[in-house]
Amino acid sequence: MKFLYKTIILSCLFFSITSYAQIKGKCVDIFGKGIAYVNISVKGKSIGTVSNQKGDFYLNHSSINQNDSLIFSHLNFNKKTVAIPLSVKEIELTPKVETLEEIVISHKKRKLKIVGTKIVSRGDSKLFTRSNNLGYESGKIIKVKKNKIYDIKNVQFTIEEFGFKSATFRINFYNIRDDIIDLEKINRTDFIYKIIDNGIVNIDLSKQHLSFRNKFLVSIEWIDFENDDDIEEGWKRIDIPLANDAGPICSRKNVNEKWRIKRIGNNLGLGIHLEVEQYSQ
Repeated sequence: MKFLYKTIILSCLFFSITSYAQIKGKCVDIFGKGIAYVNISVKGKSIGTVSNQKGDFYLNHSSINQNDSLIFSHLNFNKKTVAIPLSVKEIELTPKVETLEEIVISHKKRKLKIVGTKIVSRGDSKLFTRSNNLGYESGKIIKVKKNKIYDIKNVQFTIEEFGFKSATFRINFYNIRDDIIDLEKINRTDFIYKIIDNGIVNIDLSKQHLSFRNKFLVSIEWIDFENDDDIEEGWKRIDIPLANDAGPICSRKNVNEKWRIKRIGNNLGLGIHLEVEQYSQ
């Protein structure tokens, strides 16, 4: 009888902890409208996801427990932390109020330059991601020449294998200070792009006024997808080619996690390059 009593107590305790493993809700603005592509992460853990186009989100992970908190992050809204439990609950985010910086126009000589890694042929090394990796970012460090300024005009990368009906990516930029990558992105606008096939992805950023005087990080973040029932489960993935002597690879599983900078193989790096307009400071 005593053993049975202890078993019941332990079972109840186990249920109380694991019942928080499935969390769902909706991110809304002050008018109750759903906010698309909000980053949601578990504080202090490598667990996260992204809300869909309607603002709905779902987290399912056995490591989530009743002592955890969720962090909600979006470029245009103030960050918010909410304690678990959470079930079919609306999370209201308040908009950020920011002062626009003055744009400095230079009359110095400019020239177009390609920086980063340009993929010229198919390779065996690839970076791939699957449907349970929403919010995952992978990027490349771009070095700026001394006493130069880079104005970003274009971003390009290649998708070799495409195992979905559609996929949505976000392109992010981060400053690097004392060899530490900022957690907060520098771009004031969300650069969101929907892709429906493999091939070269070419993104025009010429009207965004993004300029860098020191080295920075450009990253690709996967935020949404649409399954294709005709594609087998093992092929539901996206492959982006890597290149030798182009590393390191910078990555993180969610927006509130520190960046991991890692050199692998033949100093493999992400196959992404930028067209920039270069001029002197």
